[in-house]
Amino acid sequence: MPKGSIVFISDFSDYGSDTAIRQVLQRLTKSQFIIRLSQGIYYYPKTDNMIGIVYPSAEQIAEAIKNRDHARIIPTGSYASYTLGLSTQLPMNVVYLTDGSPRKIQVGKQKITFRKTSPKNLAVKHNLTSLIIQGLKELGEENIEPHHLNEIKAIIEKSEEAEKVKENIKYAPVWVQKLVLKILNRIKNE
Repeated sequence: MPKGSIVFISDFSDYGSDTAIRQVLQRLTKSQFIIRLSQGIYYYPKTDNMIGIVYPSAEQIAEAIKNRDHARIIPTGSYASYTLGLSTQLPMNVVYLTDGSPRKIQVGKQKITFRKTSPKNLAVKHNLTSLIIQGLKELGEENIEPHHLNEIKAIIEKSEEAEKVKENIKYAPVWVQKLVLKILNRIKNE
């Protein structure tokens, strides 16, 4: 595996029992060949000459868990707002909706939470549309200001995916649909 890979005990199940694999991973952790991020999650560290070990982001860890579990995930709340640029604060607690197993993972000072949700909430197959929906829901209908809408407009224009957003916005709450369709009409008329 290349440096920067996130590995799980299950990745080595063909090579022995879980107990034997755990022991080998513990030895590799003691020798600092790999780093234990959380229970059952290990990292083959990537290093930089200037800053030393480059740790994976919450998003990279969540993606690795999603791929391992063959689950769907979407970021919610303040992390979706941050990813969109509607907020400048990187949250210490990252929450994802999932159709996989619910769990909480502590990685250093950051907590990653996977919350079980209904298939309806995961129906949007377009990542940008998902982020827009979750970001607007986090702000709340009564807290949306013109600069939020302008930021979303700029993101849609930059991504050049207005048609995909239009196709997928039908899964959003009605008030979010109205706001996004208004933004899409502004883009179309300019």
